[in-house]
Amino acid sequence: MNGKLVDTNVIIRVLKGTSELFNLFDDMENLFVSSISIGELMYGAQLSERADDNSENYLSFCQQMKVIVPDEEVSRYYGKIKAQLKRNGTPIPENDIWIAATAMAGDLDLVTADNDFKSVEGLSLEMR
Repeated sequence: MNGKLVDTNVIIRVLKGTSELFNLFDDMENLFVSSISIGELMYGAQLSERADDNSENYLSFCQQMKVIVPDEEVSRYYGKIKAQLKRNGTPIPENDIWIAATAMAGDLDLVTADNDFKSVEGLSLEMR
């Protein structure tokens, strides 16, 4: 695969109107989202006062991208990443490990604003 995996924080910022990110979505054909990010979005929506509306908006937006569900290859990368982080003493949240593994398994650039991902060796990042 070639393209970009869009992290949860980027999706939230775009939907809140952060205009400097809009051009990222000009080429939806090469954009991907992890089902883990969709889960994070659904969690946030359920905590909001407009749970149904926010859930619908998030799902509608994510359906414009290709959704990647963790498979055996992603799981292998997850194990490698988590072990590397433990050895280096640089833990990051579990969901971020899965998202990084998804990007690496798909040979995708991860588009994020989260500095935690800088701890993952070999991960191609596009910081936004």
